[in-house]
Order: sequence, then C-alpha cells, then structure tokens
Amino acid sequence: MALVGKTAVVTGAAMGIGRALAEILLENGAKKTVETFGGIDILCNNAGILNETSWEKTISINLMGVIRGTYVALEQMNRLSGGRGGVIVNTASMAGIGPFLSCPSYTASKFGVVGFTRAMAAASEASGYGVRFNTVCPGFVQTDLMTNIPVRLGQFSHLTAVAHQLVDVMGTVAVSDVAAAALELLTDSTKNGEALLVLQSGNMYMQFPSFNPTQNKPL
Repeated sequence: MALVGKTAVVTGAAMGIGRALAEILLENGAKKTVETFGGIDILCNNAGILNETSWEKTISINLMGVIRGTYVALEQMNRLSGGRGGVIVNTASMAGIGPFLSCPSYTASKFGVVGFTRAMAAASEASGYGVRFNTVCPGFVQTDLMTNIPVRLGQFSHLTAVAHQLVDVMGTVAVSDVAAAALELLTDSTKNGEALLVLQSGNMYMQFPSFNPTQNKPL
C-alpha cells in the first residue's frame, strides 16, 4: 500500500511511539494524520498505559480502546459499506507474545490485542472488507512507560528487580524502530494477520497455529 495521499488516524500521537508513527507516515507521503475518524485509509491504534493498580483502566485503554477504535474505523473503511478499504496496525507488546510476570493485567491486555488483530484479519479476508490487520509487538521501548516502574507495577512492585533484569538482558529499542516496523506492516500488501516482534536483537514475525478453515497456513 502506497502512503502518498492517504489519510491516517494515529491514537496516542502526542508522544512516544504514537508521535514516531505520525512522523513516519507524513515522511512517506500520507496526506495527513488526524485524531478523528472519517474518510480514512490507515488506522494506528497505539494509545496504551501500564498501571497494575488501576488494572481496569489498563484493560479499558489497551484492549477495549483498540476494539472500539477498530470498529469505528471499520465503519468508514469497509468496502461492503462503501468504504475504500485500508489497513489497521495495532500496537501490542512482546508481553502479548510471552507473559510478563511483573504485570499480569498489562500482559492480558496485550495478548488480547494480538488475538483480536489476528481474528479481525481472518474475518476481513473471509468477508471481503478490503482491510488488512496487523500488530506490532515492541520489546522495551525508550518511552515514559519505562519510568517509575515500581509505581506502575502496583501490587507486583516487589518484582521490580526482575523487570529491570529483563531490560538489562534484552535491551531497549527506539520509538523510530517501532515506527519503521509498523511502516513495513502498513506498506506490504501481503501482510495480514501478522504479529511483528521488535527487539534490539532484530525483528521477527511470529508463527501461530491456525484454526481458520479457509486457509492452510497460519495467520
């Protein structure tokens, strides 16, 4: 999918990954990035928090926000209802691939994003929506989410040292690395239902079992 002249919605675009996404879209010819829906071609559901104390808020923003944003955008993008199709990239996390013992609610929300994205990709393909769905799964990213970790972990703050050890082992990635991975998912028309893991050691497309009777390959 060429981005020139396309209209994009990026949630959480004020800072961090969201800002990097908005910038890379504009650099590659997107007509504009907006925070409201209507006549759009691209949606990046990116807004997210880490707060194990306010776990209901974490689930609401990280997972329900993605679902809600997707359904609203799909009303505009779905070719079955007169839309022009498009692509949706949801920001998950490596916590959505393998569980983080220090933040169970955050992990649950990101597992949900990965599962929802893959299910929507299959539903879109089977239904003829003309919309591709992918998810980018960053490792530890140099954003505000990496600050005040004991406070963010709440009742699991006693596992802060474990979290820091994992950061030391895996390293961090820049927001620009995540944006570049998302750009790949946006522009490569062969990508649908993919989960792209973004780590300091390199990027990796995840493999999952498929329960989709219309396909013989994993989504």
